Amino acid sequence: MSKHLDRDISSLRDHVLELGQRVAEMIEKSILMVQNYDRVLVQEIYTTEEAINDMEVDVEEECLKILALHQPVAEDLRFLIVVLKVNNDLERMGDQVVNVAERIEYIADKQRVVADLKLTIMADLCANMVNGAIMALTQRDVAKAKEIVLLDDELDSLHAGTYEQLTKVMMDRPESITPALSLLTISSNLERIGDLATNIAEEIIFMEEGEIIRHAKTALKSVSS
Repeated sequence: MSKHLDRDISSLRDHVLELGQRVAEMIEKSILMVQNYDRVLVQEIYTTEEAINDMEVDVEEECLKILALHQPVAEDLRFLIVVLKVNNDLERMGDQVVNVAERIEYIADKQRVVADLKLTIMADLCANMVNGAIMALTQRDVAKAKEIVLLDDELDSLHAGTYEQLTKVMMDRPESITPALSLLTISSNLERIGDLATNIAEEIIFMEEGEIIRHAKTALKSVSS
């Protein structure tokens, strides 16, 4: 029984890693999409999101099958519970990237907003956070998970800067309000992806250390410094 359980959990770990990588690839595509307003990439995002939805269902079914067949306990049970939560977070990240694609499609033929925005930096940071969170999960790496939690502050700061820049644009150039609002939505979508990656990291820390660190970033930062 133990050998079969180990095999099934190893297979599940591989599938979650694949799902996480597909989501990170979507986010990486969004970098070029935001830079170039590329409608071809928009359509690729829509297609990939459908595949991610199917993968999310498969991972959930795989988790439930392992629970029913093996009735795991202790460490294996905690891992399965975390995977179910992570699986949902990854699917929601895909939804956020689709929201970005929809905004780009909407403003692609509108006048560009001239401002020093950091959206591509935000998207790149999101992709790194997602990749890091998934690797931390599959390797049960608490140190990496804590790094992801701290990166969320950097993403929040970039989002706040984008908000300030776009607010100024809308006040100074009212004709730019429509595209600026879409760009602000994109920034919010990226910030939300970072929150979801942070959720994954927090679950890993709880799984391995039994420590709930939600709403406790300050304490974590002081320990890490």
